[in-house]
Amino acid sequence: MNCTQAQNLMSAAVDGELTLEEQEGFEKHIQTCPTCFREFKEAQKTKSIIREKIIRFKAPQSLVNSILKLSDTPL
Repeated sequence: MNCTQAQNLMSAAVDGELTLEEQEGFEKHIQTCPTCFREFKEAQKTKSIIREKIIRFKAPQSLVNSILKLSDTPL
C-alpha cells in the first residue's frame, strides 16, 4: 500500500470500517510511514473530540411515531 491508498482509506480506518485485508495493509503502511501514522493519529483525535462535544437530543415521541407511520405507507 502507498500513501495515496492509505489516505483514501483513512476515514474508514478511523471509523473501523475497513475489511480485514484493507486493515492489514493499512496498518502495515502506517507502521512504516511516519507521515500517514501522524495523520491517522490526528484523525482519531479529531473524531474523539467531536464525540465528546456532540450534544444528542432525544426525538419527541410524536416525531418518531410520524416517521414510523410514513415508513408503513407505500410509495
